[in-house]
Amino acid sequence: MHSFTKDIVYKSYIILLIAIFNSLEVKSQNLDSALNVLDSYLLKSEYNIRSKEHAIKKLQSHVTLYANKPSKLLQVYSQLYDEYKSYKYDSAFYYASKTKEIAAISGDSNELAKSSLRLMFCYLSSGLFKESFDLSKEIDITNCNTETCLMYYKTLARLYYDMADYNRVEPFRESYIYKGLEYSKMALRLLKPESSEYFSSVALYNLKLKDYPSAIEYFNKALKNNENYREIAINASSLGYIYTLTNEYDKAAIKIIDAAIADIQSSTKETVALRLLATLLYEKKQDIDRAYKYIKVALDDASVYNARHRKIEIGQILPIIEKERITTVEEQRNLLIWLFSSVFVLFVLFLLSTIIINKQLKKIKIARQTIEEQNTKLLIINTKLTETNSIKDKYIGNFFYNIYQNISNLEHIYRLVNKKLSTKSFDDLAKSFKQSDLEHERENMYKSFDETFLKLFPNFIEEYEKLFTGEELEQSHKHSNTLNIEMRIFALIRLGVYESEKISKFLNYSVHTINTYKTKVKNKSWVQNEQFEHKIMEIKSVKSI
Repeated sequence: MHSFTKDIVYKSYIILLIAIFNSLEVKSQNLDSALNVLDSYLLKSEYNIRSKEHAIKKLQSHVTLYANKPSKLLQVYSQLYDEYKSYKYDSAFYYASKTKEIAAISGDSNELAKSSLRLMFCYLSSGLFKESFDLSKEIDITNCNTETCLMYYKTLARLYYDMADYNRVEPFRESYIYKGLEYSKMALRLLKPESSEYFSSVALYNLKLKDYPSAIEYFNKALKNNENYREIAINASSLGYIYTLTNEYDKAAIKIIDAAIADIQSSTKETVALRLLATLLYEKKQDIDRAYKYIKVALDDASVYNARHRKIEIGQILPIIEKERITTVEEQRNLLIWLFSSVFVLFVLFLLSTIIINKQLKKIKIARQTIEEQNTKLLIINTKLTETNSIKDKYIGNFFYNIYQNISNLEHIYRLVNKKLSTKSFDDLAKSFKQSDLEHERENMYKSFDETFLKLFPNFIEEYEKLFTGEELEQSHKHSNTLNIEMRIFALIRLGVYESEKISKFLNYSVHTINTYKTKVKNKSWVQNEQFEHKIMEIKSVKSI
């Protein structure tokens, strides 16, 4: 009963969001108003993500339920792929791979082709064009149904269009567009006329032919009565792009905002709308603050999805916007300084005038109160600065104190030795320096080495022990913050100390003993002797994990 109620609540929430979207649809040509609507959606984007995550979690619960029913499991994996394909690349790729595994076992050529196309979409969305091209050669649609053939042609068309956008060098770009148009033609033959998908495909075809009026007409037809947020985003974004080419920048911004809102509604992370909007606001509207905010969100989305080519595209405009933003802030700061200086000069002149003119005593009193307030603020600032300097002094004092302690200890030793030597008290001198003290200092040094090393390489002991079989491990390592002699030898090697002579000096053993330990350890490992140190060097540090 609880689960049923919960589902009703979530469905009601989704319906409410759709209603809000319809009521707030950007129809106004007022760009500021449209941008405010977009900002409100950005603030609430977390709700849409939670809704998507809930749907995903519910689907994932079916994986175990249908573990022994391949056809049902294939359906669940396909649905999970659909949820993830424009949301998270890694997860989409995982479930696309799962569908391919099941299709390969079943021998269903149609499902096998469809699952390969899912993988190809993942590659494309992540900017892996070569991998997409290689995979396309393996796909055979000879015995596939219309849906799969359509999926194949549209995916191939997108591959070549994306390659043309990414590689703008001629004659390659023109060749890619030509091939994309050929596949678009094949897709159009399979589409139902008058459908939104048909209109969208015709519009894209005309866009690539640079027939912008026809492309605009068909994109608008595709948007009419369309309730699919992903399709809305693609079509509106394409319209915005065309309007930028025809220098209709307000129309372009409105359509791109529509696309960005639709992307937020569908929790799409593999998107271009916000990047296009940020570029347009920066280049044509000089709205640096909003451009910076949107390009940062676009970069976050690309990072979440792991879209490499999107990151590259964003990386081309982000530094420019960021530099302009910094320049604007500096100009505003300089303007404020100039204004403050001007006001201050005027205030001084006014103050001098009031001193000269005895009638302005009341204004002089107010001015004095203002000065007192400023002095109070300065006093507070000076107090904080004094406190900061005091903290610095304490740290510097502690540093010099440690140096002083070391010098004092050395001075004490020198005096003691000189005194014993002058009185020829050699026996007393020998007693003053005990071997146990040196051993104790050495142990402290090793302990400090172990702790520091294990902070750098927290998984060292675990990874080291993996190089041996259970029979060859003499005993488990009981202390996670210390190393035994054998581990210290290879810890030094991991730090780049390869020479046995240096290792022997540090560990206070002979070179022969060190070499014996190394040979003994390598012989116990399942790894070949010449590969053992390579395995040690592969153990990752904290920053590498």
